[in-house]
Amino acid sequence: MITLDEIEAAVRAQRGSWQAMFRRQGAGWHCILFPRRILTNAEHQELARRLSKPDGGAALSPAERQRNKLRALADASDVGGRRYGR
Repeated sequence: MITLDEIEAAVRAQRGSWQAMFRRQGAGWHCILFPRRILTNAEHQELARRLSKPDGGAALSPAERQRNKLRALADASDVGGRRYGR
Protein backbone atom coordinates (compact mmCIF):
# COMPACT_ATOMS: atom_id res chain seq x y z
CA MET A 1 0.00 0.00 0.00
CA ILE A 2 1.18 3.52 -0.81
CA THR A 3 2.24 5.47 2.29
CA LEU A 4 1.51 9.11 3.06
CA ASP A 5 5.22 9.89 2.66
CA GLU A 6 5.19 8.49 -0.89
CA ILE A 7 2.06 10.48 -1.76
CA GLU A 8 3.59 13.64 -0.32
CA ALA A 9 6.80 13.17 -2.32
CA ALA A 10 4.90 12.53 -5.57
CA VAL A 11 2.64 15.56 -5.10
CA ARG A 12 5.59 17.83 -4.26
CA ALA A 13 7.43 16.58 -7.36
CA GLN A 14 4.59 17.94 -9.51
CA ARG A 15 5.55 21.48 -8.44
CA GLY A 16 1.98 22.71 -8.68
CA SER A 17 -0.98 23.37 -6.50
CA TRP A 18 -1.36 20.38 -4.23
CA GLN A 19 -5.11 20.98 -3.82
CA ALA A 20 -5.67 20.10 -7.48
CA MET A 21 -4.18 16.65 -6.90
CA PHE A 22 -6.98 15.46 -4.58
CA ARG A 23 -10.60 14.61 -5.33
CA ARG A 24 -13.45 13.68 -3.04
CA GLN A 25 -14.35 9.99 -3.43
CA GLY A 26 -17.45 9.04 -1.46
CA ALA A 27 -16.56 9.26 2.23
CA GLY A 28 -12.82 9.64 1.55
CA TRP A 29 -10.31 11.29 -0.75
CA HIS A 30 -8.05 10.05 -3.47
CA CYS A 31 -4.94 11.50 -5.02
CA ILE A 32 -5.17 11.61 -8.81
CA LEU A 33 -1.61 10.28 -8.94
CA PHE A 34 -2.65 7.15 -7.02
CA PRO A 35 -6.32 6.52 -7.93
CA ARG A 36 -6.54 3.14 -6.17
CA ARG A 37 -5.50 4.54 -2.78
CA ILE A 38 -8.50 6.02 -0.95
CA LEU A 39 -7.52 8.34 1.91
CA THR A 40 -9.54 8.82 5.06
CA ASN A 41 -10.43 12.33 6.16
CA ALA A 42 -7.73 12.13 8.85
CA GLU A 43 -5.07 11.08 6.30
CA HIS A 44 -6.15 13.87 3.94
CA GLN A 45 -5.95 16.44 6.74
CA GLU A 46 -2.47 15.17 7.66
CA LEU A 47 -1.32 15.49 4.04
CA ALA A 48 -2.88 18.95 3.78
CA ARG A 49 -0.97 20.01 6.91
CA ARG A 50 2.29 18.64 5.51
CA LEU A 51 1.82 20.07 2.02
CA SER A 52 0.85 23.51 3.32
CA LYS A 53 4.35 23.88 4.75
CA PRO A 54 7.24 24.76 2.45
CA ASP A 55 9.31 21.74 1.48
CA GLY A 56 12.58 23.41 2.39
CA GLY A 57 14.06 22.60 -0.99
CA ALA A 58 16.98 24.52 -2.40
CA ALA A 59 16.32 27.66 -4.42
CA LEU A 60 16.68 27.42 -8.18
CA SER A 61 20.10 28.15 -9.58
CA PRO A 62 20.51 30.78 -12.32
CA ALA A 63 21.01 27.97 -14.86
CA GLU A 64 17.75 26.30 -13.79
CA ARG A 65 15.91 29.62 -14.03
CA GLN A 66 17.26 30.18 -17.56
CA ARG A 67 16.25 26.63 -18.57
CA ASN A 68 12.73 27.20 -17.23
CA LYS A 69 12.48 30.50 -19.10
CA LEU A 70 13.49 28.84 -22.38
CA ARG A 71 11.01 26.00 -21.81
CA ALA A 72 8.22 28.52 -21.23
CA LEU A 73 9.09 30.29 -24.49
CA ALA A 74 9.14 26.98 -26.36
CA ASP A 75 5.79 25.96 -24.87
CA ALA A 76 4.26 29.30 -25.87
CA SER A 77 5.56 28.79 -29.40
CA ASP A 78 4.12 25.28 -29.60
CA VAL A 79 0.71 26.46 -28.46
CA GLY A 80 0.64 29.17 -31.10
CA GLY A 81 0.33 32.09 -28.72
CA ARG A 82 0.21 35.58 -30.20
CA ARG A 83 3.67 36.72 -29.23
CA TYR A 84 5.71 33.58 -29.91
CA GLY A 85 3.33 31.56 -32.03
CA ARG A 86 3.36 31.07 -35.76
